[in-house]
Amino acid sequence: MFTPQQIAEIVRGRILKGCDARVVRVIHDSRRIEPGDLFIAIKGERTDGHAFLAQAFERGACGAIISDEKAIPENARNLILVDDVIVALHALATAWRRQMSATFVGVTGTCGKTTTRSLLYHLLEGRMSVYSAPGNYNTEIGLPLALLAMPRDAEVGLFELGASAPGDIAPLAALLAPSIGVITLAGRGHLTGFGGVEAVAQEKWDLVRALPPNGAAFVNVDSPPLAALGERYAGNMTTVGIDSGDFRGRVTSSKNGLVVDTHAPRLHLETRLLGKHNTTNILLAAAVAIDLGLSTGEIERRIKTFSAFPHRLNLVPAPFGYILDDSYNANPESTRAALIELARLDVSAKRRAFVFGDMLDLGEGSASFHDEVIELALELGIDPIFPVGDQTTQAAKRSQSAGSFVFCEDRDLAACILSHLPDAKIALLVKGSLAVGLTKIVQELSR
Repeated sequence: MFTPQQIAEIVRGRILKGCDARVVRVIHDSRRIEPGDLFIAIKGERTDGHAFLAQAFERGACGAIISDEKAIPENARNLILVDDVIVALHALATAWRRQMSATFVGVTGTCGKTTTRSLLYHLLEGRMSVYSAPGNYNTEIGLPLALLAMPRDAEVGLFELGASAPGDIAPLAALLAPSIGVITLAGRGHLTGFGGVEAVAQEKWDLVRALPPNGAAFVNVDSPPLAALGERYAGNMTTVGIDSGDFRGRVTSSKNGLVVDTHAPRLHLETRLLGKHNTTNILLAAAVAIDLGLSTGEIERRIKTFSAFPHRLNLVPAPFGYILDDSYNANPESTRAALIELARLDVSAKRRAFVFGDMLDLGEGSASFHDEVIELALELGIDPIFPVGDQTTQAAKRSQSAGSFVFCEDRDLAACILSHLPDAKIALLVKGSLAVGLTKIVQELSR
């Protein structure tokens, strides 16, 4: 990494209390600081990183990028004063990006980003030096931090690009400068910012627009708005899907996970993933892996050992039977897919039940989207349904099937759910937006 003096030049900042040092990592969370780290003092909506400067230096920070000269603690050193810390962070990440000759892969989409990125990492790991961005580092703060954590000698870098409003993807794509772009889905997510699915698709397509002339796009054309955009695209693109696309897959078995067969090239992909909707994520990862030089045999061998991330459609044992844990996040598409998987799940279960947490950030159509999910759950014979949150509760009260719902107090949610699951053979789907807090409920129910 650079020295503090070099960083000051890169970000056009003024260095205060300078001394010799070389930066090991760039960190924005003072609790994670280790000796040699550069602390980024970001002013957020809830906290101001400048309030933690003293703590950062106590933990061994070698310097910090700041915008408030009045906040300097006595134990500080190598302070790089700038007008805007986030602008400086992007400038630093851009400079680091230019140091590397790796193949950069950007992944975006309403759903499936993390699964596709993680699948691709699992396929490539061991075959080449590959770096995968941590967690959900896919925002204007997360992406540059993820870039700065990438080793200089990595051969491939895998990154997610997130968007909650128009104009989010383009600057992220410009920063990443990928040669491969992957779009998993354009669905009904973050509609408060976008208003409609077509606007979501246009935003995601900004990743494809940012590709260089020799770049490669990989797109799920089972998503109609993406298929429409793909028809007008003249660049290098591989389309994937179950119903259409250059690279098609057919689900032949799904008892213990998805089994996907393709014909051109011929692949037999046995996976531990659940949910037919994951087929396109599998196809996208396999298609990119082939493009990066993996053989079909390598892909078939490695994909067998891939396990999904926690809280993303995982089947876990519980005292009453099973929990289908998909509590990480929710929108109408992913919730519909999870319900269908619950209904067809090949486990010994007398009943199928549903803890339905609010799906957030869906804009003006939120009420109808929640009604839609409840209607589907009832059509599939799922009973009981436990609404969690104002929107799901109101949707349940609008339903004509009052006997299918159990309303619990938030403070006693787990106990209430358990009291209404007396049988020992129940499959329970837990699904809702992350902010609803259902991941904690899963832990309590599975004890």
